[in-house]
Amino acid sequence: MLWKFLQRIRFPIKPFIGISGYHQFCAGETVSDCFNASKTLASFNVFTALDYANEHAKTISDFDHNMHVILEAIAVAKNNRNYPFAVVKPSSLGSFELLEKKANGELISTSDKAAWEKLKNRFDSCATAAKHAGIILMIDAEESWIQPAVNELILPLVKSYNKTRVVIAITLQFYLKNTLSFYKTLVQDALTGHYFLGVKLVRGAYMEKERNRAYNLNLLSPVCDTKRETDNQYRMALKMTMRHLKNFICIIATHNEEDIAWVKANCKSNAIQLGNKNLWFSQLYGMRDFISFSLASEGANVVKYMPFGPLKQTIPYLTRRALENSAMKDQTKREREMIRMELKRRNVNV
Repeated sequence: MLWKFLQRIRFPIKPFIGISGYHQFCAGETVSDCFNASKTLASFNVFTALDYANEHAKTISDFDHNMHVILEAIAVAKNNRNYPFAVVKPSSLGSFELLEKKANGELISTSDKAAWEKLKNRFDSCATAAKHAGIILMIDAEESWIQPAVNELILPLVKSYNKTRVVIAITLQFYLKNTLSFYKTLVQDALTGHYFLGVKLVRGAYMEKERNRAYNLNLLSPVCDTKRETDNQYRMALKMTMRHLKNFICIIATHNEEDIAWVKANCKSNAIQLGNKNLWFSQLYGMRDFISFSLASEGANVVKYMPFGPLKQTIPYLTRRALENSAMKDQTKREREMIRMELKRRNVNV
């Protein structure tokens, strides 16, 4: 709330960037600013997914600017093997309100319909660029009440572009109650429709927001009632993924060590190489590095999700990371203790 207030009164935020959490979670303001961080990751055999973290854009000029930056990231990835993915947030290319109207079947006005067509064209341009660059365009998930519009926007592109390889990968959030059944439907459709499916499996990033909205509107919460239900749904998705790994690409985006251990054990028991070209692990830039580097050292395909963008445009992303970090206190303590013990093992004074 403080950062939003300072932005509203046009307070000069940039001099205070060091206390914002920006450098912890973002690699820089531009695509080129990400180069050094991605080069460092590459030295540990960890890849980078460039993510322009500009959420909930408002104007046509914002949408066009965001598309230009995303196309720039794709162009850079074409000539750099460290970037096998580029990321697109649907609400960075079209307004949240437009997606909400579409999800509710309220695209009535001529201007709304024209805006929807422009949004489709922007995504088609990004997909075409990713196809020619030979990379995967990873589509971020959105809030549950606009996700139906995102699906209507993206799934036709998946079927069109993923005929010979995965060009577009979608994100599934398994803290939502119906996600596993939706995933099963997608798998069956891909098998019968003879196209390749690319999925990023996450638990989700909008839990409190989803529950608060449901409470305020007197709706049933779309979020699983307990963490165990979410964990069970995520594990079932992992099992289904491993069965179809021959034809589909899966990005297991988690910081959960138990899930990662299960995948490693499953690979071993089923004679699947941990470095299978269709199996990827992903963690956020600035978080859980010991997981990423350990997996990479074992031969796994690992990609760090690397946001970039000007501070004032990345505030929603940073806010969400800060809220998530409030629930990661114990994990952070553990990581600090691991670092302290390793320094002690190396006889470094701490």
